[in-house]
Amino acid sequence: MGQRIHFVVDPQGWCCMGLIIFVWLYNTIFIPKVILFPHYEEGNISVVAVLCYYFCSLFCIASLFRASVADPGKLPENPKIPITEREYWELCNKCNMMRPKRSHHCSRCGHCVRRMDHHCPWINNCVGEDNHWLFLQLCFYTQILSSYTLILDFCHYYYFLPLKKENWDTTSIEKMSNCCEDISRPRKPWQQTFSEVFGTHWKILWFIPFRQRQPLRVPYHFANHV
Repeated sequence: MGQRIHFVVDPQGWCCMGLIIFVWLYNTIFIPKVILFPHYEEGNISVVAVLCYYFCSLFCIASLFRASVADPGKLPENPKIPITEREYWELCNKCNMMRPKRSHHCSRCGHCVRRMDHHCPWINNCVGEDNHWLFLQLCFYTQILSSYTLILDFCHYYYFLPLKKENWDTTSIEKMSNCCEDISRPRKPWQQTFSEVFGTHWKILWFIPFRQRQPLRVPYHFANHV
């Protein structure tokens, strides 16, 4: 027996889902265009990294749509209660329908849901007995995709070699100056960059918000490096 479709008419939920889909589209289009494909063409990353990103993106949006339209465990209007289980049922004081214990009435959806956890506006649906596993999948793949994107951003700015095909909108004199400087200037390690940003060489202090930042003295050969 297939899973029933459950669609909630809620403008607030539609807005939340629209925002999630916009962020997903932005990451799926922008990150590969700016980071994945250019670094793949220059040999900094393998095709496996590109495919893994798209697989994570695909599983993320698939779990979002499945969790949003899956029936969370809506109770039928006239449930057939076995005689041996009547003691485990109770009357809902909002919709005046019999429901199993641990069920709850959702004011957004307008009905009772078996083992209801909460109503999630980001999927525009309740999280209940029949779609809780889909909601957990969504949380998992969202975390994986977000972490993957952050790692790619970090590698793009602080680990990978600068892209050779970047087009800078500069004057001829600046181009000649940058060309000469790039030849003679050593590449700054990512640890040095983070130490300058956070104001300390102690990496453990990078994660402590209860302190004052002290500017670091930058070595001369790194002074003008961006």
